[in-house]
Amino acid sequence: MGMELKIISPSEDGYIKSIEFNFDELKTGLGSSLEKYQGLAYTDETIQEAKKDRATLNTLKKALNAKRLEIKKRCLAPYDEFEAKIKELTGLVDQPMLAIDSQVKGYEERKRTEKSDKIKAYWDAQESNVKTLVQLDRIFDKRWLNVTYSMAKVETAITDFFEKVESELALIEELDTEFSDQVVRMYLKEFNVAKAMAENKALIEQKAQREEYTRQQEEAAAKAKAEAEALAQERRQEEAAASQIVEPEPQPEPTQPVEIQQQAQPESNPVHQVDFRVWATTDELRELGRYMKSRGIKYGRVTNEQAA
Repeated sequence: MGMELKIISPSEDGYIKSIEFNFDELKTGLGSSLEKYQGLAYTDETIQEAKKDRATLNTLKKALNAKRLEIKKRCLAPYDEFEAKIKELTGLVDQPMLAIDSQVKGYEERKRTEKSDKIKAYWDAQESNVKTLVQLDRIFDKRWLNVTYSMAKVETAITDFFEKVESELALIEELDTEFSDQVVRMYLKEFNVAKAMAENKALIEQKAQREEYTRQQEEAAAKAKAEAEALAQERRQEEAAASQIVEPEPQPEPTQPVEIQQQAQPESNPVHQVDFRVWATTDELRELGRYMKSRGIKYGRVTNEQAA
């Protein structure tokens, strides 16, 4: 446009390069005046003097700062006027620039939409079963819409994705696992075949653990049932043995002496037949029956005729 901003005043060497004042004189004077405050200690009785000294020093500080702000304002006055005029000029430039920018953005957005449609059309045109499992949105890369990202690179990325997924799904199918549905779902989360294989292994191990637990439970149940049946059988035998022992009628003392009949036996340790009565509780009779059974002693019920 051939337009250039030219500074007319001040000239290049006309700007303030420094602000001179009696710095050294003030510094020396302050040094002497403030020396008396160095290491000064106040007591409870002189605390009012401390407050007065603090007020004196604060007044001096405010005076110095006031002069600083005055000089700063004077120095910035021409700059503030210059800045306001520059902002007015940039405002004039912004009006057509914003209109142009709106058109540029509209053009870029239209091109991005057109490219997005082309990408979708290419995706739909591919003959791959992967499309039934994965939607384009799952893998869409926003960089594909950039002007610097060619459509050829986009098509290559989509083709490579289809080939990768088809190959890795084939590997999963070769596992011939009963957990194929779970394994495929795991794979489709991140398209990571290693994680899918690990998921299959974990599921198999979990099933084996469940089966082992079930087997142990069944074995424990069978053992408990067998023990219960054995105990019941033992009790039935004890009750049967006890039923063969004559339960006495309540009597204070035996009315008949124990009668021992000895039969001749060919063995060196002859077997004797003894008829006798006992007075005992049911539990004691069962214990007696168990004892005779364990010793191999034959016993039976004595009828009234035999007892006579």
